[in-house]
Amino acid sequence: MFEESSVGNSDDLRAEFARLGETRTWEPGAAVVTEGEAADCMYLIHEGELRAFVVGEGGRVVELNTLHPGELFGELMLSGEVRTATVQVITRARLTRVTREQAERALAQRPELAFQLIQRLVQRVRTLTRTVGRLASVDVYGRLVGLFDALAVDDRGLRVVPGPLSQQRIAERVGASKAMVNRLLTDLAKGGYIEVSRERIVLLRKLPPKW
Repeated sequence: MFEESSVGNSDDLRAEFARLGETRTWEPGAAVVTEGEAADCMYLIHEGELRAFVVGEGGRVVELNTLHPGELFGELMLSGEVRTATVQVITRARLTRVTREQAERALAQRPELAFQLIQRLVQRVRTLTRTVGRLASVDVYGRLVGLFDALAVDDRGLRVVPGPLSQQRIAERVGASKAMVNRLLTDLAKGGYIEVSRERIVLLRKLPPKW
């Protein structure tokens, strides 16, 4: 999700924050930060997978991104604002918490780290811009195909979307209702395009451009 810094070593930023902060383990389902709460710290991911999402009108959840080891989140605490999204643990995670004071002191002492952080924030904005653009300009089926393309991996000659990935999570990722996702997955399975199980979705052949 983040681009590597072209000045200095981007590992320097992670190493410095890991040294400064407090590290602990979080269990699946836990909300590390919550949309609307005061932003007073940021986090470095060592292990595990998390998801960032917002809640819109009527309680509709839209998933913005999936976060992996090596990534940071909560950087907007440097502006002193409230959280703009909720970040929830998907798989057991080990995170380092860095306070605003710790981060500001490190960035002031080592300007090259500030440049690396700026590059990460720029890439974060690019990622969110693409996400919003897809939600605004592509229909639900097109967003579903885009999600599968982004997540699919090769597994012994098959293209597979690894799971578990529930229909609710898919709906949140593509900005649609669970009922709509269920209908599309059912139709694609009946058409022989995909094979759905609890553990994964197998892409049996190229998905049609429209549905």
